[in-house]
Amino acid sequence: MKICLINNLLPPYNRGGAEKVLIKMATDLKQKNDVFIITTRPHKPDLGINSDFRTLYIKSNYYNLYKKNIIYRLFWQISNIYSFKQFQEILHILNTEKPDLVITHNLMGLGHMSALAISQLAITHHHFLHDIQLLHPSGLMFYSKERILNSLPAKIYQKLSRKFIGSPDLIISPSNWLLQEHLRRGFFPTSKTEIRPFTETIEDSDKTTPSGPKKNLFFAGQIEKHKGIIFLIKAFLKLAPDDFTLKIAGTGSLLKKAKKIAKNDKRITFFGNLDKAVLKTEMKKSDLLIVPSSCYENSPLIISEARALKVPVLASRIGGIPEAVGKDDKLFTPLSASDLFAKIKDFNK
Repeated sequence: MKICLINNLLPPYNRGGAEKVLIKMATDLKQKNDVFIITTRPHKPDLGINSDFRTLYIKSNYYNLYKKNIIYRLFWQISNIYSFKQFQEILHILNTEKPDLVITHNLMGLGHMSALAISQLAITHHHFLHDIQLLHPSGLMFYSKERILNSLPAKIYQKLSRKFIGSPDLIISPSNWLLQEHLRRGFFPTSKTEIRPFTETIEDSDKTTPSGPKKNLFFAGQIEKHKGIIFLIKAFLKLAPDDFTLKIAGTGSLLKKAKKIAKNDKRITFFGNLDKAVLKTEMKKSDLLIVPSSCYENSPLIISEARALKVPVLASRIGGIPEAVGKDDKLFTPLSASDLFAKIKDFNK
């Protein structure tokens, strides 16, 4: 079978979990199928191309969008909805390649009309939900700001999203929470749906044997507001005992701010980006993975990675996260430093 995967970003132009999911899916499907990928590349910088899969690139400024001012982003979002040029490019690629199945992921930057190209050619279409990009152009909904999805601009945006995405043959979501957020707003009326939680396979020799007090805390993810990292650092400085440590893996636009807030506290270590092997090693050294998200996340991949390693997880009670954690993991109220450290104490009882 010939399968086309479509996502807005792909390594080396990647930021989060969606790209990891795409690569894993492509790797698995490649074993028995002819797989190719459609994705975007910015005009600058040129970080190279992906050589692991046959990849067809479409020019887009999406990768650099976060650097632009709000006026630029507003007009960019409007043009992204009605991106006829990208629609024509994708239509041409699909018409030339003639895949049996198209699996779309994040379409921001490829244009909402890209889904129309698939339906126009009557190709079997599966869509994988990663976040709320079809409900709000930011893809983010913060704790205590839930009304953002019910604002008039958001409702107009959702109406256009529903029109262009239509009802793919199958909708895949790692969490029931994310799927229901779409269904109750009228999305995918005739689509079949499937909940497909993220899983990680780890050799038994790589698993940890948790024991002793939970003193060494670990965070891995983007250093951005929605990941709750600034909250975590402030809470740690305020409430963590002197013998606690906090190790932070990842990078992002708030890295400089995060280091400034940490005030050279010797208990806090910043690693920057780590490759998968080193990340696994550092996580195994920790006593507790903290996932302090302040936005409604779907199903953070880092949770499944920690569970595979038998590393306990303490995460925000928000979005699809409660579905992702294990029975021995714990949840805390988002942005509550007191509840965060109360739950750490619960681990240590």
